[in-house]
Amino acid sequence: MKSFASTHSCTQKNVKEHTPIYDLQAYLLRQRKIKSQKRFKNFKTALTCLMCFSLFLFYLK
Repeated sequence: MKSFASTHSCTQKNVKEHTPIYDLQAYLLRQRKIKSQKRFKNFKTALTCLMCFSLFLFYLK
């Protein structure tokens, strides 16, 4: 049995175990969907920031 210090070491490499991908097409479709959602969220955030900044500049005048 490992000691507490050896199992909770910061220098210990964290290796993630992966389950095998049985349906590659479904996996790739899901990854594309997630990527698309992230892009849309980033676009929405950038657009909101741009609108707030432009309103701020408008009120300064």
